[in-house]
This record gives sequence, structure tokens and C-alpha cells, in this order.
Amino acid sequence: MLRWDLCVVGAFQVGSALGQVVGVRLLTEVLTPAVFGEASLLMGAAALMTSTLVNPSLQALLRHYPAEGGAENRAIVEAVTVKNIGWAVKAALPVCLPLSVVAFLVGWVTPLDVLLIAALVGVDGLRMFQTAILNATRQHRWYGIWQNGEAWGRPIVAYGAVTILGVQADVVLASFAATSGVLYLMLRRKMPASPPVLHGGSEAQELLGIFKRYTLPLIPIGLIGWTSNMADRYMIGGLLSSKDVGTYVAVYGLASRPALMLSSIAETAIRPAYYEALRRRSGASKKYLSAWFLISALGSAALWAGFAIFHEEVASLLLGPAFRDGAYLAPWIAAGYGLLALTHITTRICFAHDATKSVLLSEAAGAVLSVVVGFPMIYFYGLEGAAMAVPLYFGMQFLLSAYLAQRASGARLIMRDWQ
Repeated sequence: MLRWDLCVVGAFQVGSALGQVVGVRLLTEVLTPAVFGEASLLMGAAALMTSTLVNPSLQALLRHYPAEGGAENRAIVEAVTVKNIGWAVKAALPVCLPLSVVAFLVGWVTPLDVLLIAALVGVDGLRMFQTAILNATRQHRWYGIWQNGEAWGRPIVAYGAVTILGVQADVVLASFAATSGVLYLMLRRKMPASPPVLHGGSEAQELLGIFKRYTLPLIPIGLIGWTSNMADRYMIGGLLSSKDVGTYVAVYGLASRPALMLSSIAETAIRPAYYEALRRRSGASKKYLSAWFLISALGSAALWAGFAIFHEEVASLLLGPAFRDGAYLAPWIAAGYGLLALTHITTRICFAHDATKSVLLSEAAGAVLSVVVGFPMIYFYGLEGAAMAVPLYFGMQFLLSAYLAQRASGARLIMRDWQ
């Protein structure tokens, strides 16, 4: 079963990665580095909001779905997830609205930018919710179809819109939001209907309490994870220029995508089985974990070697002419994302043992390191310094995360021995 899941997920992930690679090629062909950089910074703001408001509740759904007995309680879990997301949105509004006004007044964004970011957050949140359910229920075919639709549809629509309407960052954002909205309307109708909530009173309230306790330490992780993965481009924008941001983001996306694809394939196929084995207290959980580490480590090493040898050829093939000067950054970024792929595994171990505070500590350390290491590297060495910093701070984060995962799983095993 696991091998079949790996094959199915792998095939869809390859298709998705190809769509993203083709998308980068198309967009870097029609956009200038400055506009590409501006669009990336605006989309980064949308990513911050979804990772803060939506993702923590989805982690709780992924963690608790196997423990809730299956299809008869799926509606309760889904309803509680939606309610928890609504609670997070209400709590964030008093912060988000004043920040939006300030950003507008100082000239960082326009009113149209704010509306487009809000639209992206909405459609991305809906898509993340539905695909999390598909992942939790191991419906890999629909998960892959949705993922591929996003990967291919967004850049193709944006390419056409930019060609017709002009080279503007807002055109790119509007195209992305429209594409995701149409995909949601089309694919949501194909999803299996949730069973009715038969006994959602006290059980739903109890589960909501569990969700809140589980997600509370994860709420800051949205900002923290965003800082780890996106702060470098904002530091580049402040210390260098939006043109440098565009060049860096294009190469960054190209070099990080294969490692993220490999990590996603392994996680999507293995994580549900690993969580289920832990729930049943089966020795198979160790086998799943070993296979997960082996796939990620060997694959990441091979990807780094490929970029180290062929980065100029890859950039010549997959980036527009204005972006190819940054090809030398790719090996550093690929090395960093290989380490990050291993960190994803140790983080999942902490999630599996309800050690969300350990996840928070690991992610917070990664965010601090990304700024503490990245800022001076960018200041003194420019774009090359930004790329060189990636394996440094991701490597240090992996070491800390591995220690915390060992501590969390070891403490859990000791507790079981006493039971």
C-alpha cells in the first residue's frame, strides 16, 4: 500500500513540479526582475496570513483525524476545523486591519494590492482546507489533480494576462486568485460529501478544546516560518533592490522546488501511515520513519550534486535571459533545502507526539537564525551572501529540531512504559 501511495503521489508531484518549472520559465520571460520581485513580495504577505490563520488548524486536523474513528466522525472534525479557523481570523482582525492601513499610508501597498492579497488568502485558505482533508483521508488522486491544476493553471493564466494587460504585479496576483477560485468551484463539486453530524454537541465542544490547545502554540509559527523562508527577500529588497529580489526569487524557486517536491512526496505518502502506526502503537512506525529519512537524505544529496554541476545549464533552460546571471546561487539554496527536508521529518515527529511547543521552539530558532545569519551575509556579500546563508541557518535548525524530536518521542515512550 505504501509503495503504491509513493508511486501515485510521486507521479502527481512530478507533474506539479513540471508545472511550476514551466511557470517560472513563462513568467521570467514576460516579467522584468523588478516586477517579478514586487509580485513575490506581495504574495509573501498573503502566504504569511494563510500560514498564520489557516495552517495551525489544518495541522490539528491532520493530527487528530486518524484518532477520530473514521468516516462517521469526519463531519465533526471538519466542522471543528472551520470553527477554529474562524476563531483565529477574528483574533487576527484587530491586528491585520491597522497594519494594512499603515502599509497603505507609507506607500508600501495600494488599496488594490490589499484587496488582491485578501482574495489570495481566501482562495488559498479554501484550497488548503480541502486538500488537507484529501491528504488526511489518503485520497491521493484528487489531491494530485488539485495540486497540478494550481501548479499549471496559475502561471499560464498569469502569462496570458500579462501579455494582454501589461507587465504589472497586480495583474499577476489577480490571475493567481482568479485561477485558484475557478479551480475551487470546479473541484469542490467533485469531492465526496461529508456525512451528517450525528452527535456533534458535547463531542464537538470537547474536540474544539483539543484543537485550540493543539493550535495555540502553532499560531506564532505562521509568522516564524514565514520569517525563516521569506525574510531574506525582504532584507534583499531593503539592502539591495527589487530587481535583486526578482533575480533571487527566480533562482530560489528553481533550486528549492525539487527538494520541496521530494519532501512533499515522501510526507504525503508516509506521514498518514506513520501517524496511524503510532496511534496503533505498532512497531511499523519505526520502519516508516527510517524509509522517510532515507528517501529524503539520498534524494537531497543527489539534487545538490546536480545543481552544483549543472546550475548554469539548468538556468539557461528554465529561466528567462534577464534572470540567468543568478545561476551561481542555486547550489547553496539546494543544499539548504536538502537540510530543510530533513527538518520537516523531525518536525512531524514532534507533531505526532503532541509536542507543539517543541515545534514552536524549533521554528522560532530557525526564524531568528535566518535574520541573524542572513542580514550580515547580505550586507557584506550581496546576493551570494543571501544564498550562502540558507544552508547555514537551515542546518542549525535541523540539529535543534532533531534533538527536540528525540526528546519528544523518548518522553512519550517512557510514559507508555509506565502505563
